[in-house]
Amino acid sequence: MNTANVQVWLDLIAAELGAHDPANAETYRANASAARDEVAALQDEVAAILAPVGDAPLIVFHDAYGYLAQQFGLNIAGTIALGDAAAPGAQRLAELRTQLQEAGAACIFPEVNHSSRYVDVVVEGTGVRVGAELDPAGAMLEPGPDLYATLMRNMANAIAECVAG
Repeated sequence: MNTANVQVWLDLIAAELGAHDPANAETYRANASAARDEVAALQDEVAAILAPVGDAPLIVFHDAYGYLAQQFGLNIAGTIALGDAAAPGAQRLAELRTQLQEAGAACIFPEVNHSSRYVDVVVEGTGVRVGAELDPAGAMLEPGPDLYATLMRNMANAIAECVAG
């Protein structure tokens, strides 16, 4: 979820494909170059979408958003689950309620492929807004050349819209 990482992978993938298919190596390099330009524009677009979010404390489902937070200056104040494979228990949810109140969390986000009931339990009786479901893996998107850009835009818009209220 960090566009700088995507830039690195584009070059590595193009080089690997070129090594396996030398006759088309230049095409792979040209495609990677064009994709780098698209990703650079996407980075600017996502930064503009997220700029108004500032340092508003956010709660996400699990700790998969570090790269996004680091690149765009987001304040991930907590996570519902401690890991992707671990469902939160009652103690974890109680700790999170305390944590989100202490942090003054602005928004909490459910996530595609995870039960939203945890979010409901955590926010009950608080003023924390519930944002749209985030889809960091693009599971609900159509595969294709626009998947990554759509994924990044969707997450940025969901975060910005929730914080804006």
